[in-house]
Amino acid sequence: MISVLFCSRVKDNPDSQLPRMLDSVMEHTTPAERDQIEFLIKYDDDDDARPPNSFFDRYPFRIRTFVWSRGEGRHSLHHAQEYLFAQRNPASRFCLMTADDFVFTRSGFVSEILAIPDEFCIIGLNRPPIEAYAGVYEQEEMVRQWVVSFGAWSPVISTRVIEVCQNFGWQANVDSWLMGLSVVLYDLYGVVIWKTLPSFYGRGGSYSRPASTGADHTYNNMELTNNVGPLNKYWFELVRRQARNLYLNMEHGTNLHRQSWGATPRRVWRKVRAQPLRRLPARVLRKLSYNIATLFA
Repeated sequence: MISVLFCSRVKDNPDSQLPRMLDSVMEHTTPAERDQIEFLIKYDDDDDARPPNSFFDRYPFRIRTFVWSRGEGRHSLHHAQEYLFAQRNPASRFCLMTADDFVFTRSGFVSEILAIPDEFCIIGLNRPPIEAYAGVYEQEEMVRQWVVSFGAWSPVISTRVIEVCQNFGWQANVDSWLMGLSVVLYDLYGVVIWKTLPSFYGRGGSYSRPASTGADHTYNNMELTNNVGPLNKYWFELVRRQARNLYLNMEHGTNLHRQSWGATPRRVWRKVRAQPLRRLPARVLRKLSYNIATLFA
């Protein structure tokens, strides 16, 4: 299943086009696929223009709405997203993080996403130059480049990534956090979990709104937009910790139960097969160097 998570505001927001989005889902999914997609939407309690529950009854897929205070508006999105994630169907394997001005444009995207077997992956429409920022990603001029290198992106994330990282990056921009996480994961461990799919959505809203420029004042000095932040450089250390958690889970598995001794050969075999064999010598050397460094730490 795919869980589509986003916040919507209708009042005083000409970009809001939720009916268009939901109608496009109907146009580009089969009846079977509609059983494999759900929408979780958060509204502000002062948004008296939000649609009534009867509006959602016309659609044959699951839609759940939540209403609470606006908070800091756009800058509070990450809090809402983390709550919506916790309310999703437990069978959901992927989360699509979007906004109410996006529209789906191609049939088959639900089946294509669900056919991806990877436990850890980030799915985009193009492959940004992740490797180019290794070692320099904290430099201001490099931040301003990698933070937008994915283009107009509504990311799809495997739920296991969020479970391991425990949040969406301390900021409103999930896409920027995911790009930073990808760069750090490669910089530290030489691992790329990025996948690409042909374009299946487009954005219909304005790109000059304050939400895109980060012009609004916020208490959150971890915010990262296309032209500012993160002002608090501790952001990078926290993302490095998340990247380490991801790597360790990829190496040692995500099973929370104790494994028997007989499970060790199977686990080793799965790890060997997880990446191309040509990378095995480098992986073994990296593991040995890490163990040696740990002994003398």
